Amino acid sequence: MSLLSQQRVRVFRNSQGFFAPQRPWEGFCPSCEITDHATCMGIFATWSEAMAWAESHLRRSHCRFCIDRSMPAGRDDVLGELFERCPVCTPPCGDCDGLAVYPAVHASDTALVNDLAAIDLAPVFCDGCHGVIAVIPLDPEVYA
Repeated sequence: MSLLSQQRVRVFRNSQGFFAPQRPWEGFCPSCEITDHATCMGIFATWSEAMAWAESHLRRSHCRFCIDRSMPAGRDDVLGELFERCPVCTPPCGDCDGLAVYPAVHASDTALVNDLAAIDLAPVFCDGCHGVIAVIPLDPEVYA
């Protein structure tokens, strides 16, 4: 139930609800893209029923390996914390075969380029998924 601990599905007691005397437990998936209330929320008599619904909902509607199609990919000294596309729920990029990473600290490609240029480095972006596939030095003497 790792996704439950990551707050994908919320299970809570609602003693003020309309069904509270018979069914005080509610479950809700705030990150669910499905707008059908019958699919992304429920009202239950016991905590066990609510947790079973949450587990079932996660199995049917969400990937068990990632959050919003991104997985942690480690840490780099230059780029910081990295993420990669989930290979389970997204197809790999045709250009880089899923090798690209996405730095968590930089909000845009321009910010990443500017920060790396300050230390004489430049990122190489994948044409297909726009992830970083390499970091190269800007000094031409390095290649000589």
